[in-house]
Amino acid sequence: MKEQKRFPVVGMRCAGCAHAVEQVASKVDGVDDAHVQLAENMLSVSIQDSPEAVDVLRRAVRGIGFDLIVEDSEADQLRLRDAMEATELLRMKRDTVMAWASSVALMFLMVVPHFAAMPYLMMLIALPAYIWAGRAFHLSALRQLRHGVFSMDTLVSLSTTISFFYSVVVLFFFREGPVGMALHLYFDASAMIIAFVLLGKLMEKRAGRNTGQAIRELMRLQPAEALVVRGGKEVVMPVTALIAGDLVRVRPGEQVPVDGVVTEGSSSVQESMISGEPLPREKETGSAVFSGTINGSGVLTVQATHVGSDTVLGRIIRTVREAQASKAPIQRLADKIAGIFVPIVIALAILTYVIWRLAGGEDAGIYGLFCAISVLVIACPCALGLATPTALVVGIGRAACNGILVRNAEALERFAAIDTVILDKTGTLTEGKPQVTQTHWFVPDGEMPALRRLLYSAEILSTHPLAAAVCRAFVGDGSTVELSDVQNYAGRGISFTYEGSVYNVGSAAFVAESGATVPSSVSAPPDDAAVLFFACGDKMLGRFCVTDELQPQAAEVLEQLRRHKVRTVMLTGDRPEAAESLARKLGLEEYRGGMMPSDKADYIRMLRSQGHHVAMVGDGVNDSEALSMADVSVAMGDGSHIAMEVAGITLMRSDLRLLPAAYELSRATRRTVKGNLFWAMCYNLIAIPIAAGLLFPLNGFLLSPAIAGAAMAFSSVSVVANSLRLRTKRVPLLR
Repeated sequence: MKEQKRFPVVGMRCAGCAHAVEQVASKVDGVDDAHVQLAENMLSVSIQDSPEAVDVLRRAVRGIGFDLIVEDSEADQLRLRDAMEATELLRMKRDTVMAWASSVALMFLMVVPHFAAMPYLMMLIALPAYIWAGRAFHLSALRQLRHGVFSMDTLVSLSTTISFFYSVVVLFFFREGPVGMALHLYFDASAMIIAFVLLGKLMEKRAGRNTGQAIRELMRLQPAEALVVRGGKEVVMPVTALIAGDLVRVRPGEQVPVDGVVTEGSSSVQESMISGEPLPREKETGSAVFSGTINGSGVLTVQATHVGSDTVLGRIIRTVREAQASKAPIQRLADKIAGIFVPIVIALAILTYVIWRLAGGEDAGIYGLFCAISVLVIACPCALGLATPTALVVGIGRAACNGILVRNAEALERFAAIDTVILDKTGTLTEGKPQVTQTHWFVPDGEMPALRRLLYSAEILSTHPLAAAVCRAFVGDGSTVELSDVQNYAGRGISFTYEGSVYNVGSAAFVAESGATVPSSVSAPPDDAAVLFFACGDKMLGRFCVTDELQPQAAEVLEQLRRHKVRTVMLTGDRPEAAESLARKLGLEEYRGGMMPSDKADYIRMLRSQGHHVAMVGDGVNDSEALSMADVSVAMGDGSHIAMEVAGITLMRSDLRLLPAAYELSRATRRTVKGNLFWAMCYNLIAIPIAAGLLFPLNGFLLSPAIAGAAMAFSSVSVVANSLRLRTKRVPLLR
């Protein structure tokens, strides 16, 4: 049986490296769907759940110069990865210092008067930079060559090797050759290329650690230990050893280690890290608490309902990781280009040399070699490969830290392109806490208590928000009764059988199918109320008016969306009169009432057929069909788990202001991705011809290989730095 697993990869430096790991992993027997998340250095694969299969995969990745961390627990994986990355960072620092020491010494020799032993001294100074500081590039390139894969390491190793050994051959064998031949030595280039590339990679690595800061912050919310009450004694245990049903004691100031229900004590709990809500919430016996939240001044005893990765925090971390690892449509093209980039650059370097040779002229071969080396060095697959994932990791991570959970990169990219937002009413534009405000019974008073228990017993089985209002109204009417043949009809109502009689609860049209009608003497319900009917066969038993308060920010949110030229439409299953009343309050011009779930889906289908990009915002089971039909689906966090499973974006608290905030962040992320890709493409399209000598016939300009190395390093660092700007991008409501 295959499982989806993630393994940290150590030693990757560019998109070519990531492509090489993907290639090798895909060729391993028993491995499917291998892809690398370069921004987090993670390999995700579908693999047989056995140590042998994982060991084969690790050997394959090691064979091309990288390493795979395969510890069982995620905590051990991350701990070992951090330790190995710290060691790698230290090695890079030492190599960078050595390479720059050699480069500075070579620069000094280039400005002092020439003396006979200078070429030999330059070779000796460049030797440690080429052999020792550049060893990681050379070893990685050789291993990858054996497997027929290429990366940036190939370009760096090839260019420095040609520079160094060409200079050695000229120095030892052609000192008496053609005039000027002995002066064309590139020892300085072989050292400076390595120095610039190492400095760029060091800067990129340090900056790149910040792109994954959000997921690390979320993981730090998970406590390592918990105080468990077993057999009347308190025992400190690892969180990984907890099971559902355990009683956990949470002391003041501690993090709650599980999702559960308070069985003893009262306190205020800070839940901002889960919902983004800044104010703490009061908790008492029966209240739900969540892993990662911080207890206030009281002591709580919590019975665990979900532990580990099954908690809300665990699901958020998993969803954010999957979203960051997913590839947006725009990234797939970049990945294809990055995958063939290095062989194309090698071919261009050879072509550059050939064209220079064919052009003839004095020292044409020397100039051709000079330009070919520059082409190898200046070409940068890193910037192209990092353009999309770094921006997505930062954007999705910042969203998660502010209560906006993005399921995948495609949802974020599509959300930036929407022109129409469809909003449900209950729980979206309203607070989602409906209350029964009017009750009309059409039966004698003596029958009402039994019918109230019957109605409560039926509505407690429904997930509709109006059913929740009825349950709250009748919760004090005693115990439930046993019902049979219970049927839920989405968007219409519920039917059941009790003591041989069939009862219906729902809309007027639903109960009217059995012949039940409201007595003509009953006054019309308020315009802004949703109406629920209770009938037995053709006999109307009761009518209940339910109202729900508007979200205080609803009008402000709709105005923000209109300023972004986003069309807003309200679709609701409530009566057309109630829909019209709410639309007037909000200034909504487009709305539909009396919509069945299938009607909402059909309406969205129609809009999409007209070329609109549609986002649907809802919170209930009734919205699931419409959510699945939209280009982007947005679920309110206090809604049903089904809606959240369907949704591409989840607002983790019922604050509608998160909707325009998510929209602005998605647009900023898309702009950053496009800016990164534009820079990466333009850089290579402009830099490679200049490095090949395009300007030489015009003004005699040739680009030094050392400067080419500096330009290559700058290009990838600039892409990461541009992505990190998303962390400080001003977006209303986001910190």
